[in-house]
Amino acid sequence: MEDFVNPQPKGKPKTFNCPACGGTVTIKAVGITINAVCSQCSSVIDVTNENYDIVAKAKKKIRGTLLEIGTRGQLQGIDWEVIGYIEKTDGSGVYSWEEYLLYNPYQGFRFLVQSAGHWNFVKVLRKDIAGAGFANEVLVDNKKYTVFLKGEAVVEYVKGEFYWRVKKGERTDVADYIAPPYMLSVEKNDQEINVSLGEYIEAYEVEEAFNIKSDMPYKKGVAANQPAPYQGKFGKIWLVASAAFAIAVAIQIITSAAADNANVYTTQASVQPSQKDQTFSSPSFNLPKEGSVLIQSASPVQNDWLELGLSLVNEQTNEEYEVHQAIEYYYGYEGGENWSEGKQYAETYISKVPSGNYRLLIDADAGAFLKNSPVNFLLNIKRDVPSWSNFWFTMLLVMIYPLFATLRRWNFEGKRWSESDYSPSIYRINQ
Repeated sequence: MEDFVNPQPKGKPKTFNCPACGGTVTIKAVGITINAVCSQCSSVIDVTNENYDIVAKAKKKIRGTLLEIGTRGQLQGIDWEVIGYIEKTDGSGVYSWEEYLLYNPYQGFRFLVQSAGHWNFVKVLRKDIAGAGFANEVLVDNKKYTVFLKGEAVVEYVKGEFYWRVKKGERTDVADYIAPPYMLSVEKNDQEINVSLGEYIEAYEVEEAFNIKSDMPYKKGVAANQPAPYQGKFGKIWLVASAAFAIAVAIQIITSAAADNANVYTTQASVQPSQKDQTFSSPSFNLPKEGSVLIQSASPVQNDWLELGLSLVNEQTNEEYEVHQAIEYYYGYEGGENWSEGKQYAETYISKVPSGNYRLLIDADAGAFLKNSPVNFLLNIKRDVPSWSNFWFTMLLVMIYPLFATLRRWNFEGKRWSESDYSPSIYRINQ
């Protein structure tokens, strides 16, 4: 992009006496500056002729600013000097911002703009942008910029020198387009239209560049073109997560296909009320190799419950794996609607059981015993069963960071677009 520059210095700094108060006025951009503000009385002076006509007499005294006229600093490897300052507000007067005019005799002009503690380094473009100020989207150097706001800018205060005529009360129509960290700004009045390109920079960069000792403006909210969290990394985060997801799925498929997933014991039991406190034992069954065991139970309980105390006992070592399973199921009709809760089955996964001969010890308790009714249930034991819980736990770990990044970014964008009348619908929930 080509910006407004003065490739060669026009001359050495020039001084003259203010025609209003006699104070000394110094011009840095000789041959370019059109208006200058007297640092003594704040009168706006036309410096394009030798008479130094007063454009506007001061109504307010010169006041201090964070970067005073004459302050020098280095941004992006280039030395700059502050030669002008403008304070502006929107048409309603609710929002305000500061524009510092920077000058380098070999690089020309730039603006350093501060609003609500956020900073932009801005250059004026010397090119026409199709649709700028009218369209909702514009294209600049193959980058799409989306409209953020359209309104009015009012000059409230000026000091220093400027390469255009500027005075308090001047009004221009403005339109800002964003493609973070960049902002395309269009200002126009009846005489001209200016397009500038701003890049968001952090406050500490300005503080270090100009060796600012006083407190910097407090950063509030999210700026229009402030880079969102994970800028430039968001796609990579999801790419890595997708790759990890694919790998985990492949491993799960392979391990599931390789697992025996074999039944080793199945029984249907009926326990009478008189047998409530008895312990039952299954026949001996063999687990030929170390691996996982799945114990499943089911019972056709209705508006009732069943509790099973199960112990998987190694006949050689007496090592026990104790399991408690609760089955309950209730249903009814209330308020014109059917309802139900609970389930008629349960299962427990034991991840690592040594090979050997085992028995299953069974203790049953149920609400049916209180009604002197028998309890019927099914028990089934499987060995070498693939674990889906480990798979889903892995998926949860894989997705935590991408989901966190997505929610944080969505929230950030919601705050950004809450200040715009052109917010995409996905972010309007925050408004």
